[in-house]
Amino acid sequence: MHEKIYEELKKVARDKKLITYTDIGEKVGLMASDPELWQMLDKINRKEHEQGHPMLSAVVVQKEGESYGAPGDGFFKLARELGVFGGDNKYIFWVGELNAVHNYWSSH
Repeated sequence: MHEKIYEELKKVARDKKLITYTDIGEKVGLMASDPELWQMLDKINRKEHEQGHPMLSAVVVQKEGESYGAPGDGFFKLARELGVFGGDNKYIFWVGELNAVHNYWSSH
């Protein structure tokens, strides 16, 4: 299941698009609110970080709520843990990371 999500995220990134948690979850039979989905995204980001790549799940956004159109809090928490985000402005960090993801995967 992890590999299926990984491949879908790479496709979205190559196309320089976004996908919602709901839509990525549906690809593998999980709800957007399922911790198993969040854990898979976390593992993918850790793997990407180990390889020197930007956080691939930057392309996954919420379709409603307080963080509409942006990643959830777990994305930013992991970014801080990995040492790639240390500022106060989540939006500026996310846009930079999203651009890095789109640029990296559109050429790989």
